[in-house]
Amino acid sequence: MKRNPAILSGLLTLAAASHSAHAFNIMVDYSYDSNNFFDTAMKKAAMQAAADRFSAVITSNLAAVGPSGTGTGTSADWRIGFTHPGTGQMNYQLSTAASFGADALSGGGAADEYGFAGLSADTWTLYAGGRTLAPAGQGGTGTGLNFTGTLNDINGPMHRGFNDNTPSNTVNDLPRWGGSISFDSGTTWNFDLGTTNTGVKTDFYSIALHEVGHALGLGSSWNQWMDDGDGGYTGPQALAAYNTDNGTSLASLDLVSPSNDHWENGTYESFLFPGGIADGTVSDITKQDLLMEPTANFVVGSLDRFELTNTDVGALQDLGWSVVPEPSAALLTILGLGATLVRRRR
Repeated sequence: MKRNPAILSGLLTLAAASHSAHAFNIMVDYSYDSNNFFDTAMKKAAMQAAADRFSAVITSNLAAVGPSGTGTGTSADWRIGFTHPGTGQMNYQLSTAASFGADALSGGGAADEYGFAGLSADTWTLYAGGRTLAPAGQGGTGTGLNFTGTLNDINGPMHRGFNDNTPSNTVNDLPRWGGSISFDSGTTWNFDLGTTNTGVKTDFYSIALHEVGHALGLGSSWNQWMDDGDGGYTGPQALAAYNTDNGTSLASLDLVSPSNDHWENGTYESFLFPGGIADGTVSDITKQDLLMEPTANFVVGSLDRFELTNTDVGALQDLGWSVVPEPSAALLTILGLGATLVRRRR
């Protein structure tokens, strides 16, 4: 049974209120959408909705880092790198230096662009575009040069105020400046946020949400993604969420393989984290496959759109992101949502 539209309105109001309480903002940047994939307002609205979903859940503050390189290690010049969403070029680099001749890092090769202005406080940048891909979407965290001088610097472009590294593992810590995301131009997409997957089109919001998760570090090979090297995930917050939702006491969750950090496909389910678009548009299900599985196993009429689950949000916490608390049953009742969500969360 489809939910009352008023329930969706209440949930989005709740999410907006949570978002206004903190400053974390995912800024979607289409500067490198060279194939003009996002050529309509509807496409951009669907992309923004996926970004806003995470912005409304994450509460972490991010330090600003200017082009002067203050606090960023041995050189004032620094770079960010990402996979160009329109061309697929890996480690496309933006340098804060004015030019190649003025670049202290020029010995490592020229950057693709110069004059990068730096990072604004509490803004996490997501470069978005489209091109021909084998999968429906692809997302990843940023890379970059001169990170060796910033890994232990909480004011640098790697950590931006995070101090979750240790001397033994700094070479593979999660970058916190942003990332990139790209979508297959040949896929038949559903960009309508008010209508879920019909079985003919692929729901864009679902795939975008998954890929933004990758760009934030979910299902990645960075140190903060807590797997034991044998395909098992051991992050305590995700485990606690999964065990609570399922009445279990698992000590780890299986990943696809030691080299594929998605949750094992079709194995785990968890309740939806409150506040998402799926709460108002997906059929009345009890649990959902985890968002960060390798395949979106849509089932027309019962699982038409994927959302963040409690387990996926727990994994965000394991990565070091702080998140909003789940609303209490009393607040949900005030909003007219208690009977629906409390029942689903038993």
